Amino acid sequence: MKQSTPSADAFRERLLHQHQIETEWPIEVEAELAQLSENAVSETNKSVIDLTHLPFVTIDGENAKDFDDAVFCEQVGDGFCLDVAIADVARWVAPGGSLDGAARERGNSVYLPGQVVPMLPELLSNNLCSLRAGQLRDVFVCRLQIDHQGQITGYDFIEAQIISAGRLTYEAASEFLAKGMKGTQRFAPEIEQSLLALWTVSKRLFAHRIGEGSLHLVFPETVAPLNHDGFIEDIASRPRLAAASLIEECMLAANVCAAQRLDEWFGEAIYRCHEAPEPESLRALKDILGLYGVKMRPGREPTGRMLTRALESVEASSAVRESLQMLVLRSLKQAYYSAGKCVHFGLGFPAYTHFTSPIRRYPDLIAHRMLKATLGYPARGAAALQGAELSAISEHCSYTERTAEVAEREMMGWLKAEFISRSIGDVFSGTVSGVTSFGVFVTLGTFPIDGLVHISDLGKDYFEFDERFLTLIGRRSGRRIRLGDRLDVKVAGVELEEGKVNLLPTVISPPQGRLNRSSKRPNTKAKRRSPRKTTDRRRRTR
Repeated sequence: MKQSTPSADAFRERLLHQHQIETEWPIEVEAELAQLSENAVSETNKSVIDLTHLPFVTIDGENAKDFDDAVFCEQVGDGFCLDVAIADVARWVAPGGSLDGAARERGNSVYLPGQVVPMLPELLSNNLCSLRAGQLRDVFVCRLQIDHQGQITGYDFIEAQIISAGRLTYEAASEFLAKGMKGTQRFAPEIEQSLLALWTVSKRLFAHRIGEGSLHLVFPETVAPLNHDGFIEDIASRPRLAAASLIEECMLAANVCAAQRLDEWFGEAIYRCHEAPEPESLRALKDILGLYGVKMRPGREPTGRMLTRALESVEASSAVRESLQMLVLRSLKQAYYSAGKCVHFGLGFPAYTHFTSPIRRYPDLIAHRMLKATLGYPARGAAALQGAELSAISEHCSYTERTAEVAEREMMGWLKAEFISRSIGDVFSGTVSGVTSFGVFVTLGTFPIDGLVHISDLGKDYFEFDERFLTLIGRRSGRRIRLGDRLDVKVAGVELEEGKVNLLPTVISPPQGRLNRSSKRPNTKAKRRSPRKTTDRRRRTR
């Protein structure tokens, strides 16, 4: 490694300082933590429901430490009983205390590659609140009844205690779901039975959600383990694991129930909002999709189902599929928190909130406190907040979430640039994943890394940018460069501080496929705006 390369730790610290992400705890918080007793959860609490006999499990990433959700499911007749148990953070963090104030100020945990800046001190996030296997823990449970079609027919919220029967990873659980009894990955019989029921109910929840109008985008997962110096050791893409989808459906279902309960009891609460795209963005999206033979039929009101159906016509193996999905994502507005009830366009829900991650998101803790106020008995940590305070919390947490997303993206961009800098001069096959007036972005086939080929490096021809169809057109040759085109590129250099990768083309391949008859001669003077750029892939719509 070049000696001139700054350390990953130094860049990470500079990034945290730049975005004003606090890493130290005030003295008052330290004093409050000293008063918390770890023995408080070592004895059975007779005021809550005992669910320690059920084989709850946590399913998380291999390196996770803050286990804030555990799940259990059993089939009853042709329906299902699903329990989603969430760490009872409200039992530990009292409203108005120093600990609560610090958590509110942070708003959320920040997950930089190589470092986690937790919303709560590690005594809570990784210990007292974390649903560790084999340890008695207080939880707030959403108990759902789901029919054979994946529709939620009933739900309730209870305070309980559980003992997690196993700490499962996404990889291990997915291997079992794929191979079942024939595979090498096995668990205790009661865990396997619950896992199979969870897998079945999650698929039915998903099918029902899509049928009701939810948007479905499928992006590969980037896997980038770090070495002992904090640099990327290797980087690759893999399909999303089955167990990750299973957990997502369970969490979505519990969040929907939480939003319904809040709406029934309070005029204002805390909701997760996602507004429909602007008509201008949808018109621009329709034009670009049409260039690839994808028909989008907008109704009177846009829905996620409309966009899902449009993308279903693109073959999963198509080189342009992921780029078109990104265009759809960029056409969407950014999700945010609000004190007023609002629809969630991306998920297709009339009301939605965040309930399942109170260890790492402050809005979830607020939802817990307000939900506990609906239980009909003096629940620990219950609090019904008023509109002005809810609005302030919503606005602040929307801001801290965006700040965290930017910091996480910048850190990963820096690490990717440093990783590919070891391959300067090497040639890779890539796919055009973005087209702009100043050049094209190419995603390398070997690594999930994007780089820019500047327009001045595309050859001696003069290229004009057709904004309407996101195409570069050679004035003399008529050559068109658009999304999905194959391009062999050489790594020319990196701008490490900005996380940018500069590429040079070796041979420009001709465009893949043909233009539609209606769009063979796109109007290069069109000034319609392209879909608005957003950032995060998955969190953007949740």
